[in-house]
Amino acid sequence: MDLAEKEKQYYLNLKKGFEGEVMFDGYLKRIVIQSFILNDLLFEQNHSHFQIDSLMISQSLTYLFEVKNFEGEYYFDGDTFRKINGTEVKNPLLQLERNVSLLRQFFNSIGFKIPIEPYLVFVNPDFTLYQAPLNRRIILPTNLNRFIHHINNQKSNLNYQHSRLSDTLLSSHLTKSPFSKIPPYEYAQLRKGVFCHSCGAVMEEYSGRELICKSCSVKENTKSALLRSAKEFNILNPKDKLSTNIIYEWCGGVFPKKTIRQVMKENYTISGYGQWSYFE
Repeated sequence: MDLAEKEKQYYLNLKKGFEGEVMFDGYLKRIVIQSFILNDLLFEQNHSHFQIDSLMISQSLTYLFEVKNFEGEYYFDGDTFRKINGTEVKNPLLQLERNVSLLRQFFNSIGFKIPIEPYLVFVNPDFTLYQAPLNRRIILPTNLNRFIHHINNQKSNLNYQHSRLSDTLLSSHLTKSPFSKIPPYEYAQLRKGVFCHSCGAVMEEYSGRELICKSCSVKENTKSALLRSAKEFNILNPKDKLSTNIIYEWCGGVFPKKTIRQVMKENYTISGYGQWSYFE
């Protein structure tokens, strides 16, 4: 659907933030010492919700990472964080301090007293920071490799207590976020078709075995594209039933109904009879 400018900017900010977290995950995969690495956690403590980008449990420390994918030039002006043109931006250090406080309270509530070492991580290579406070744990893009090397030089042997902490954190994670701001929509106003997973354009060139995106030339086999579209329908319309006709319409009529029925039968369970049958 067409988003309002404000909603489009909100989406782009979420996307950029997610891409930054994925980028940092690539660095964390290079850690070789014994550790538990947990990503994208949401907790509630004392009626306050807080999100954690990445958490690493080692032998004697819990590393808390707040990841930012900022681009361009920024500077600290005391406790204020600004773009180079003077525009004030939400101070990520204050956000990090809040998360540390709430995580420490959360640890105490579940009976763990492992120290927390927080870091503010800037991952974008096109980011520059001036006047960074020297006594704060800030990792710049040029320091990331050195930081991972430093962690790998630490000694870390995990035991049952570390495993129990990891399991407790995962089981306490909230799956429904109060911060989610999805714009209202109805099925009728959503654009129909199979959209390229690479560039987002409608994939209209169908050979019987695969779909081809005219925009970026990406190819996707029929089964993959059909199941992906069915999953997207379920996410956006969770109360509606999946039927051959609805998937045919949802995919913009690009697949024959016979093909849809065959692929869905192989991967879903059929309920109901005749024209009232649906997949679940």
